[in-house]
Amino acid sequence: MAEALAKKMFPDRTIEFISAGTHPAKEVDADTIEILKEENIEWKGHPKSFAEIDRPDIIVTMGCDVTCPAIPGVRTIAWDIADPKGKGVMAYRNVMRVIEANLFSLMNEITDRK
Repeated sequence: MAEALAKKMFPDRTIEFISAGTHPAKEVDADTIEILKEENIEWKGHPKSFAEIDRPDIIVTMGCDVTCPAIPGVRTIAWDIADPKGKGVMAYRNVMRVIEANLFSLMNEITDRK
């Protein structure tokens, strides 16, 4: 959700947004896809493992009661967002709004540093 949302919110940025997990699901949750469609956000792809991506500049952890990676020298930001899985579409909508707000804050911070 975060990757798709970030790409829609900031399409002209030179920043690459990638969602990855330590133990990703085999497919994107149906409720996630439903709320992305409501927002006219296209999602194609599959959940990625950290093993599939290059070394990031920043890791943003969502929380969700999972183990998150620690890579020496890489800035890690913890957003501590409750996992909406199994709590219905409204919980996913609420998580999307939290991610949106956090993305705006992060992008403002990154832009201010340049």
